[in-house]
Amino acid sequence: MKKSTKTTYTDDLLADETWIAILEPELCKDVAAVECLARLLFIIRKEINSGAAGVKRASEILSNGIEVMYLYTNAHKAALELYVLYLEGDLPSKDEPLNLINAAIERGKN
Repeated sequence: MKKSTKTTYTDDLLADETWIAILEPELCKDVAAVECLARLLFIIRKEINSGAAGVKRASEILSNGIEVMYLYTNAHKAALELYVLYLEGDLPSKDEPLNLINAAIERGKN
């Protein structure tokens, strides 16, 4: 059986270059932040290696991290801008945040 040599997006994320790309620009300027990230990664690895309950805890740690990081994304900034337009009453009903989001979620599930 021939082993596939096709690189996937996931493989790219696991590459050392990805870590460098994430850390290089700003994070490496803050040694305390790098130390904190290293400790977080160590804890996640330790949880995963501890068994099924640890895997669940590691998943929860990662889910919490994703939720926190969302607050710093362009998607969050755009969603907040849309929400403010909604509060100001400047949107047609079809463009109100909840209507747009629920429609996108439904399309994503199908």
